[in-house]
Amino acid sequence: MWWSDDEWEALTAAEQCGMCADAHLLTNEHSALIATTATSYVRLARNQHHAGYSLVILREHVVDMAELPSDQLSKFWADVQRAARVIDEVFRSKKIDYLVMGHRMPHLHCHLLPQHATDDPLRNVNIADGPTRLPSDAFDAAVAALHRAWESSEPPLGR
Repeated sequence: MWWSDDEWEALTAAEQCGMCADAHLLTNEHSALIATTATSYVRLARNQHHAGYSLVILREHVVDMAELPSDQLSKFWADVQRAARVIDEVFRSKKIDYLVMGHRMPHLHCHLLPQHATDDPLRNVNIADGPTRLPSDAFDAAVAALHRAWESSEPPLGR
């Protein structure tokens, strides 16, 4: 059964939003900041069961992409595309899967889950896999590599 109206109202309130509270921080319990744009925050997830697993989080508190004006939605997806290119450059993935949900964390964000040669291509990706936490020095090195790749990458055309 879906959330009650009161539960959903509380979950969707910007004042209670965990992503609004910490997506801009260099590090938080769940991830580390890779880059920021005028539209989004790009973060590397601490759960690295899928090496390179990252998120692109809309800066503005919006629950559903249907609420965005077309130009802002285009900018968000351009950030997702740029993040995917950077992840692929650093982690040499075979394919990146993209997941947008928001029923438990109702703030527009996209999970980028790289698939690698050792992954089963017939198995559905699950963001709950793991958790696999890297040693802090390895995680910090991945953050630094992604940040460098982001800084040297070109924004998609039209940005």
